[in-house]
Parts: sequence; structure tokens; C-alpha cells
Amino acid sequence: PGERNPIEGKFGQAKNGYGMNRIRARLKNTSQSWIASIILVLNLVKLAGMALPCLSFSAWKDLKNMLRNAIRQILEIQKIQNQPRELSGLVL
Repeated sequence: PGERNPIEGKFGQAKNGYGMNRIRARLKNTSQSWIASIILVLNLVKLAGMALPCLSFSAWKDLKNMLRNAIRQILEIQKIQNQPRELSGLVL
């Protein structure tokens, strides 16, 4: 009984969000083309939503390397700034 719920939900989304209920084509082939186009857009939107986490997951490696380099640079700057204090005996 619950197998049709997702399908009916997609038809509702196509009707409300993408104007499937406003198709006023005169020929059968034209109506079928409009319906196929709307379903194609629904599938593309779903695939784009699935691809976004995959793309961002692959970007984690680059982000990790950028953060690591930035932290190294900050630590080197602090080390350089603290050298005169270490030499004078005033280490905070």
C-alpha cells in the first residue's frame, strides 16, 4: 500500500512546482513531450542534489591541505615573533 506514495508525491511536485497541471497542448505527442520534459527536470534536480555532497566530499582533501598550510604559516609567524622574547628570557 505504501509503494505508490512516493510516486504520487512526485506527480504532486511536478504539478505544483513545475506546472504539469497547466499543460494545454492540443496534440497528444506535444502533451507527452511536455510531461517527459518535466519528468526530466525532476530527475535532474534530484541528481544535482545527490551530486552536491559528493562534490563537497571530494573538496575536503583540498580544504584540509589549505587549512594545514595556513596553520603552519601562522605558527611560523608566531615563532618568529616570539624569538626576541625567548632570547631575552621573557616568554609569555
